[in-house]
Amino acid sequence: MASPESPASSASSGSSTSFNQNRPPTLENLVNHLVASKRSLNTQTVLWRANEIVSSARELLEENAVLLAKNASIRYIVDEQVDSLEAVRGGIDTVEAEVQSEFKQLLHHLDTSFAGLQSTLTVLRDTPIESVLQPPRTPQKHLFDFIDSATVTNLKDSLRACIDRYNEARSSLNDSNDTFDTSLDNLHSSIGNIPNTPATASNASLIPSLYHDLEGHAKEAAQAFQSLVRHYDLCVTALKHTEGGSAAATQATGDAPMSSGDDFSAPPEPITEEERQDMLAVLQKDSLEVEDVVSEIRDRGSEMSFLLSQIEDHISHLRAEDSALSNILRLLSLLAAQVKSHIATSRSFHASWLEDTRPALLNGIEEWENQREFYERFDLAYAELLVEIAARRKRHEKTKRKAEEAQRELDRLYAEDERAREAFTLVQGDFLPLDIWPGLRDAPRRYEVKALGLARVEEGEVGEEGEGEGVQSIPQLERNVVERAIGRVKRRI
Repeated sequence: MASPESPASSASSGSSTSFNQNRPPTLENLVNHLVASKRSLNTQTVLWRANEIVSSARELLEENAVLLAKNASIRYIVDEQVDSLEAVRGGIDTVEAEVQSEFKQLLHHLDTSFAGLQSTLTVLRDTPIESVLQPPRTPQKHLFDFIDSATVTNLKDSLRACIDRYNEARSSLNDSNDTFDTSLDNLHSSIGNIPNTPATASNASLIPSLYHDLEGHAKEAAQAFQSLVRHYDLCVTALKHTEGGSAAATQATGDAPMSSGDDFSAPPEPITEEERQDMLAVLQKDSLEVEDVVSEIRDRGSEMSFLLSQIEDHISHLRAEDSALSNILRLLSLLAAQVKSHIATSRSFHASWLEDTRPALLNGIEEWENQREFYERFDLAYAELLVEIAARRKRHEKTKRKAEEAQRELDRLYAEDERAREAFTLVQGDFLPLDIWPGLRDAPRRYEVKALGLARVEEGEVGEEGEGEGVQSIPQLERNVVERAIGRVKRRI
């Protein structure tokens, strides 16, 4: 809307002259313009509401900044805490996986060692003691009867108890991990249920933009209202310069003035007729725009209400996000307290592995291997014993033959010596006195080859007694027994 002082009014003065000449506004027209203009000033309530909207939006703008910063900070904290919790959970899994992997390897080695020992014990069970080595009429014995099987049984029971303790510790760890996983699932579910707020990096300036639009609408509405006020003042001035206008205006508008310029009792400032015609032309033109301006003010008021509702809705989302994030922080606090227990359970499991299970399994593997090696050596020693018995028997027989040969030679020398002495005595005995040498008439010294310490020999052999400790006989083994023993010794060496 133009005014008499505006460039628009000057530019339109030429055309308004012809308009006024053709259709000059009547007093009734001016009164109607005044009434319509006064009615348009009711849009002031829209301005009051606009001011309230801007004030509320300014407060929400400040709250928006606070909530954006707060929520972003809490989200960063939540992300860090979740990463830390996931790292702890992953660390527990790593410890468990490493322990379980080594446990399986050691258990495999343990089973392999035990299987080897069992195989060796089976050989001992199946290896009979040769009957010639045992006292007569005794039950058949095997190599297994000469070992302490309780050692194997006790170690097996000890290892089984150790493995049971490991399984109990791992079961406790699994229970703890299940609880931890459930808590993490609940946490992720709660984080996933946080309201999707438009406050993201891509539209973080949403509220400032809306607030800027609000201020623009408020400014435009205020300017539009000022044009309505100027139009009203122009209507009042026109009526004052029209005969009977003041009375008609007072009668039409009532006693309550709408502005400081509508006091019709005050005389108007004098103007020329040309100025009056220009004023009426502007008035006539502006009166056609009053309804449009009123509509514009109301539209801007409605738009401001809509924008405020958007801001309020956005803030409502931010508040809901803030509330949800606060709940997440409380959940994190509870979970952080529980994590101490989960870590303690993991440490207890690891300590039990390092201090109990692992040393016991390694010791069991070493013990199984040592026992297997010992019993294999026992089996080999028995085979070598059979070979040794055969060798001893052979050496015994050779020695016996040598002794018999020596005895025959000694007997021959004795007889020869005896014959020589008798011949000497026969020839020279009568000529030599007996006291010339006391041993002149002595018999030869007899020598005898005798086995010392032989208590008994095999059936069919003659036993001899002598000095020294008792020595048992050397049994005669069958040839196939000795050959099998030699074969076993060769395979083991």
